[in-house]
Amino acid sequence: MKLARSPQPRRDVVPLVAPLWGDVERVLDRLARAGEPIATGPTSMTSIGGYEPGRRVLLQSSNGPLWLAIESVRECWSTFERLGRIRRADVLEPGRCSAFMIALFRQVPGVLEEHEDEVYLVLPV
Repeated sequence: MKLARSPQPRRDVVPLVAPLWGDVERVLDRLARAGEPIATGPTSMTSIGGYEPGRRVLLQSSNGPLWLAIESVRECWSTFERLGRIRRADVLEPGRCSAFMIALFRQVPGVLEEHEDEVYLVLPV
């Protein structure tokens, strides 16, 4: 099993601690401000076209625009915290945006990846 850290700025000897919901909110805010797309699959990209903190986020992809409730993102993050290790199938509900959830959570500093038959995201213990 191969572990890899999510992409993040280089830091000198920082202890790995489990990220929190506030870290996810900061990533959402950063992605919304940057307007840069994130990979949600081998050939799929999604960008955040609008963000209303605490309320909803506008996802824009080749499938068209979709407003996603922040509560749906929060519930998926809670599932991640509860399980400690997730794959796309674990965050299908709510919102039916599992590819976006994995792509978003992958951006959160401290989240690790395991590559097996599919990609798993892992929270440090």
